[in-house]
Amino acid sequence: MENQWSVYRVSPIDHGWHYLKTVNETARLLGGNWAEAEANGLVADHPRVEVFLAAYRFAREAAIAHGYDNINRNQPVVFWLPDSTIFNYGFVFKSDNGGITYVISPKPLPWLNQMS
Repeated sequence: MENQWSVYRVSPIDHGWHYLKTVNETARLLGGNWAEAEANGLVADHPRVEVFLAAYRFAREAAIAHGYDNINRNQPVVFWLPDSTIFNYGFVFKSDNGGITYVISPKPLPWLNQMS
């Protein structure tokens, strides 16, 4: 799992958080809809909640390793990036200490290096 994630520590992102679902909201959607997704043939497009939560735990630990204080100014949120046949999720954490934002992405986002 470690090789596929990129970690970015960027200056505070203060606006737009309300457009993104929190990790808890996303986990509830994934956990509650698995049977329906399976019944409708959408299983390939529906990550298992256990896998999602394991990725979240990894992302949180990666953010901590890069300086995140694990004290949230905003609840951690999920963002989605297109890949060849599916959207992949990533995570964003906002530290209470100075509002520093940590982006844990399934794909490299090199322009974020300029935002630190």
